[in-house]
Amino acid sequence: MVAVAILLSAGDVLAQTPDPQPPGHVSDPARPPLTPFPAEQNWSFLSRPVLHPDFFDPAKYIRLGDGPQRYISFGLEYRTDYEYYDNWMVGAGPQDHNGYVLSRVMPHFDLHAGPDFRIFSEFKFDYVDGRVGGPRPGVDQAPGDVHQAFLEIGPHVTREHGSSLRLGRQEVVPGSGRLFDNNEGPNVKLSFDGVRWITQTPHLRWDVFALKPVEDNSTGFFEDHPNAQQTTWGSYLTVPAPILSRGRADLYYMGLTTKNAIYNRGSATELRHTVGIRAFRPPSKGLHYNWEANYQWGSFGRDSIGAWSVSTETGYTFDQVRFRPRPMLRADVYSGDGNPAGNTLGTYNSFFPRGAYFTPKAIPFLGPQNRVDLHPMIQFQLRRNITGEVSWDWYWRESVHDGVYAFGSGILMDPASSSSARYVGDQGDMEIRWSPAPHFIAAFNLAGFRAGGFFDHVVNNRPPIVANAGLIFRF
Repeated sequence: MVAVAILLSAGDVLAQTPDPQPPGHVSDPARPPLTPFPAEQNWSFLSRPVLHPDFFDPAKYIRLGDGPQRYISFGLEYRTDYEYYDNWMVGAGPQDHNGYVLSRVMPHFDLHAGPDFRIFSEFKFDYVDGRVGGPRPGVDQAPGDVHQAFLEIGPHVTREHGSSLRLGRQEVVPGSGRLFDNNEGPNVKLSFDGVRWITQTPHLRWDVFALKPVEDNSTGFFEDHPNAQQTTWGSYLTVPAPILSRGRADLYYMGLTTKNAIYNRGSATELRHTVGIRAFRPPSKGLHYNWEANYQWGSFGRDSIGAWSVSTETGYTFDQVRFRPRPMLRADVYSGDGNPAGNTLGTYNSFFPRGAYFTPKAIPFLGPQNRVDLHPMIQFQLRRNITGEVSWDWYWRESVHDGVYAFGSGILMDPASSSSARYVGDQGDMEIRWSPAPHFIAAFNLAGFRAGGFFDHVVNNRPPIVANAGLIFRF
């Protein structure tokens, strides 16, 4: 199968283009930011008078009885995007010369029945209009369904420190999103059915989970169900690492079983284990870094598994310089299969990674399997409410004996036999994000990909360009 839609490759780290701050006064310190993670917000601070009230505060905290911890909170995310591709699939196949519109509506409520008990639920209504070929499964459309619905019990429900148990459908985003994420970039987000134990102290956080990914139905209404083909489990621990410039470290184990995994060497039932370590210091003033390495083993049919990855991001924020420039360099290696005829599968499995590498708006295609990439970039802040990023990325195959894979799924897009070339291509990207008013973020993204020697076999090979403009409203 010729697979050549490469623009906007798979997500690797947290340091994406930072969200701009809305104009006006500085928010109350206790007010949670309006991020894509409403389940992690605590609005009980509204039980007391606040210095800077918001128009939507009456909906964010409705007291239900005695005590500030008995309340219900309502919220909403609305996102709309116009997306246009020139030379979709590097010019192969039918082309869409008009673009298409994506929309996403996600209302939620958070019911607190006391300091140690809550029920959180979030719904999703995702649509695409005008796309040639219709919606891409699991990417563009989910007409209506429950995205999250879980019960949480324990002191961590309302306190920063403590433990809690979450039962039900939920988003799971441990670490940097390299192996687990809510897939924020595509129109349809990802959630899991299962159980998660959370423990947080002043010095560490520990998550233990057993889950099944939710399989989205692009045509049915409230018909999403757990994926019968996959089960995942793991343990994720975050601890201080002060020796690394006031940084922190993650230690983790994750397991995944897939009944019909597909790689360049064929398809079979896969059981894969991953152990890894991550050292990081989030972007702020001065130095920041996000370095991660892991190793995978297990079985693929009758064969064994031996795969690995190393991912780095290193940058520096010049806080006192105009526009607060933040130059960064990312470099990543994800192993490929060096000997498809051997008894050990060497292709890395990225599990359920982040859905957008450069921007939370556009759709990735090139997966983090059998890949080497080098990615310099610079982020900047034109004004308090305007941020941006300019970057360039180069891609190679780690092994010329392995193919190119689709983002996240491990599905083979182009087999190794398509080409003997190692170089896949390079990509430039520019994004501007603007907050014109509280609760609103507008974004514009422009990217172009130049195919390398690996795609010389594609008839009418032409460089793709994608433009994306979108608006997000949250309360």
